[in-house]
Amino acid sequence: MALIKSILLGSAAGIVAVAAAQAADLPTRKAAPAEYVKICNVGGMAGWILPGSDTCFKISGYITGQIEAGNLRQAYAWTFAPGALAFGPGASTFTRPSFGWTTRANIDFDARQDTAYGVLRGYAEIQFENGNGFDTTGVGAYINRAYVQWAGITAGKANSFFSFFGGGEGWANIFSPDQQGFNQPDLLAYTATFGGGFSLTIAAQSAGTNCGAAGQACSGGGTDMIAAGNATYGGQRWPDFVAALRVDQAWGAAQLSGVAHNVRAYDGLAGTGLNGNTINAWGWGVLGGLKINLPNFGPGDNIQVDAVWTRNAIWYSGIPDGMWGENGAVNGNGLPMVVADTWSNGNGTWAVPTAWSVAVTAEHHFGPTFSLDPEFSYAQLTWSNEGPINYIPNATSWIVGGVAHWDPVPHLDFAFEVLYQNTHQTRPAAWVGLSPVDSDGVAGRFYITRDF
Repeated sequence: MALIKSILLGSAAGIVAVAAAQAADLPTRKAAPAEYVKICNVGGMAGWILPGSDTCFKISGYITGQIEAGNLRQAYAWTFAPGALAFGPGASTFTRPSFGWTTRANIDFDARQDTAYGVLRGYAEIQFENGNGFDTTGVGAYINRAYVQWAGITAGKANSFFSFFGGGEGWANIFSPDQQGFNQPDLLAYTATFGGGFSLTIAAQSAGTNCGAAGQACSGGGTDMIAAGNATYGGQRWPDFVAALRVDQAWGAAQLSGVAHNVRAYDGLAGTGLNGNTINAWGWGVLGGLKINLPNFGPGDNIQVDAVWTRNAIWYSGIPDGMWGENGAVNGNGLPMVVADTWSNGNGTWAVPTAWSVAVTAEHHFGPTFSLDPEFSYAQLTWSNEGPINYIPNATSWIVGGVAHWDPVPHLDFAFEVLYQNTHQTRPAAWVGLSPVDSDGVAGRFYITRDF
């Protein structure tokens, strides 16, 4: 009897032990603490912590849809011939679109973390575009910006430190060096900050246009000639060197910047035997900019002005940025200006372009939902050291217009933009009996943007 009792008690103890072990493997009725998203703020950016790291991350961007239209007049096409320059009727207005559509999706990725030497930042901005017809982007996807910043260093595709406020307030540009809203260069820069909002930046950046959407034409390295003219690009030997002194304070901002630009090209005239005629020279430009905040007129109100002067560095004059990079031929109307870093005279010498522009923008808020951004710019291009080949020696152009915004709810913007441009060009001596070339045109667009 005692033996049976011992066996039963032992069996019961074993069953209890096994049950307890199995219960330990089962989930408890009490749930584990929830892992909530951790909110962060690094370098003034609010975001969320990437799991398993100390990196503050943010995704933002916008989606915009727009329609655009402009007037069409007689177009002209100019062609080069040794000793003379001729022009005549270009494409018929019947075949040129006066109405178009553009859709863009923009996505920004921003990753930041604090370090002993300041904020470490990685930023990328990707744009997807679809458009057709008048004054549109076409179809493509590309990196608009992508760079790393740390301890004053900026490396990657970023806003040029030469520019002040970029191309203006609207979608289309006025005469002001851009490379901020579009066509950003690849660069390596260092910015030293001082007290009182002062900073000094030294940068080496890629030269000329910097490809955007797939299929966009790009200049040759080292020389950017928007109108290739009668010369062929030489290989890139030097980057463009930029220096900028800037101050940012409560009253606004001011900047003085300069650029040195290497020009390399060789004479490409067929049948002249001058293909060995080369140029390897330095062009340069200087810019001054001023922004004044006007809080007494309204929150966010301001006025900005920048002025730039260049020689053998046409891109930095702001002329190629005007409207839609049409070089004075508004909507394809009239004759484009001879825009280039240099031009071969065909006799072993090279012509020199001097270009300057001044631009003014303003912003006024009539209330929390309606604002107006007027803008104006003027540019002049003069060619010197001309040879026996006659081409347009002087050109002037001005653009005036603005953008009206209505923001009925947060993150939604209805905008209407109108710009008018007028271009005047003097008549070369060889164009006997022909009048100076004048052209003008107007372009407008309506777009709806949702940012996030």
